[in-house]
Amino acid sequence: MIAPLPRSLDPLPGELLAGYVMRLAHRLDVAPDTVLRRTGLADFQPNTQAITRTALSLELPAPRMNDFQTATRLTEAEATALTLLPLAPRYPPIAHSLDVVRAGKRIPALDWLFPAAARYCPGCLAGDGTTLATDHGGPWKTDWRLPVVFACAHHQRFLEHLCPECQQPITDRFGQLIARPTIAGLHPAQCRAPLAHGSRRTQRTAQLCGARLEQQSPGPARHLPTELAALQKKIITMLSPDIPAVTASEYFTDLQMVSGLVMITWPKARPTAPGVDTHRTDQVLAARQDPSHSIHVSTPPQDARACASILLAADAILSAADLQTALAPLAPVENRTRSGIDPKRHRSWDTAFRRYQDDCSQRFRNAAEYLVSTHRRSGRGGSRLPQHGLDYSPQHVPAFLPLEWAERHLGAFTVAFSMPVLRRTTSAFLVRRALGKTVNDAAEFLGLGIDGKGLGTPITRWARRQGTPEAYERAADAIAAELASSPLIDYRHRRTLLTDWALPPDAWHQIADQLKRRPSPRYVSDDRARLAATAYIWTQVTCGETRFAPRPAEARNDPELDAAWSQDRFTIGHWLRQNKQPYYQQMKPLLDAYAAQLTQTVDAARSSRQLARSLAN
Repeated sequence: MIAPLPRSLDPLPGELLAGYVMRLAHRLDVAPDTVLRRTGLADFQPNTQAITRTALSLELPAPRMNDFQTATRLTEAEATALTLLPLAPRYPPIAHSLDVVRAGKRIPALDWLFPAAARYCPGCLAGDGTTLATDHGGPWKTDWRLPVVFACAHHQRFLEHLCPECQQPITDRFGQLIARPTIAGLHPAQCRAPLAHGSRRTQRTAQLCGARLEQQSPGPARHLPTELAALQKKIITMLSPDIPAVTASEYFTDLQMVSGLVMITWPKARPTAPGVDTHRTDQVLAARQDPSHSIHVSTPPQDARACASILLAADAILSAADLQTALAPLAPVENRTRSGIDPKRHRSWDTAFRRYQDDCSQRFRNAAEYLVSTHRRSGRGGSRLPQHGLDYSPQHVPAFLPLEWAERHLGAFTVAFSMPVLRRTTSAFLVRRALGKTVNDAAEFLGLGIDGKGLGTPITRWARRQGTPEAYERAADAIAAELASSPLIDYRHRRTLLTDWALPPDAWHQIADQLKRRPSPRYVSDDRARLAATAYIWTQVTCGETRFAPRPAEARNDPELDAAWSQDRFTIGHWLRQNKQPYYQQMKPLLDAYAAQLTQTVDAARSSRQLARSLAN
């Protein structure tokens, strides 16, 4: 039965549950373990210390909340303010942890949420000069649990993470709400690290460091640079009710993802702001290059100075007017081939992006899509997820990009590649964005019988050699925007219905009868010309390429006719498009008119059978 404690304390603004318990224990002159038991925060275990996991700092379940309120005489709002619950709508790692804990599982080790108070401000721990603060110290603050909080805005200094005396981290690595809670007589601001490294069974105050964390002087090296002060102010504002929760949540997820890339590719994005010292960051991230290093590549450093440089670089990238260009130097397609970064580090980031992409802003998802595709490989060509936010679907992409679009956006690449290769490749890339999977899958979707060979890789490799690895993606972006702004056409529907179609002989004779000029010596037989005209009309209707036109049924079982058609479709197609040979100058507008009429009929038909009936009428 929980009874009220003989004395209680009012929580300090922003105070953490663990800090409140330590201050209350110090006022009652008992060990924190006693307060944890008497407030219902730990299961009663007579012969052992209370096992109080850090999950309670996220949220107090209803039974524990009632017991805690009874013992401390706090209101529900005051007790809830001691936890991270109020920040959950704004800071996604808290929300993810809550989901796991509420499911009855142990709190996960998330990269962007410290398991316990891992940093502190000596000035805040010293208190505000009141009698209570002098006796029991100032608050251990809730937001010190968040890696994005690296400085104290009030005292304009970096947070610390090591004890100034023993130089050990203040975090209890064993996941307890309070480190060594059974030891009484410690001030809340005293270091609770054992003198013997790794000692978990320390039972007496004399076996602990006991240094006063609030008594170290700031010193000139701890001054907070202007740029970092501004960034910390921005982050604190994002955590406040002044900013919509959705906006804050997306910002912190974006910041987390970009910070991961900054750490993986450091020092590519090293900040150059005056007064920002990145030496600590160099040391911390250099240690992670060791293959035996167990820390996840995206885990933020506990060292506030090192973490601040990473966050400053990430925020600068997110603030860029052109986010995709700003992210380009961090893209693994460049770094894996030119800087020797272990691909596993990028795949780790890819996994995190897939897990949290729904929490990212739409702007970041769109900009980061091309990064993700190069992280995950599944054979030649590379696999990817469908891109979010597209205004077109795979079937809306023509198999052979319109020439005017290619000339407008791909001209810079013609010094190394032919225009047909660029047109074909870009169509496959646009399909892969919407379809996902591999370039081979995109080629198959478009009816390109080349198994994706040579699609994309030579172009992107050439762009990297020119020092513009993002150039081709940017050109594809512009073409995608032009495609989305044009009337969307289901080209796949057209290709499907015209798979077995051929220009009917009577329709061909009607066209041939209108030709006034006699055929030239290069004229082929009547039936061969009809089949070649079939290929030309197919390319006009489907916006396809002559080489991928379906083989007519007549030629499938006639090797001689098949060989002739394979040559005629290119020869006559060239004469028609060249529009210089008189005989084919007459033929071209007639075939174009037939193609336009056939296009309307195909778009209106739902099946090949319905198309056949429409053409028969």
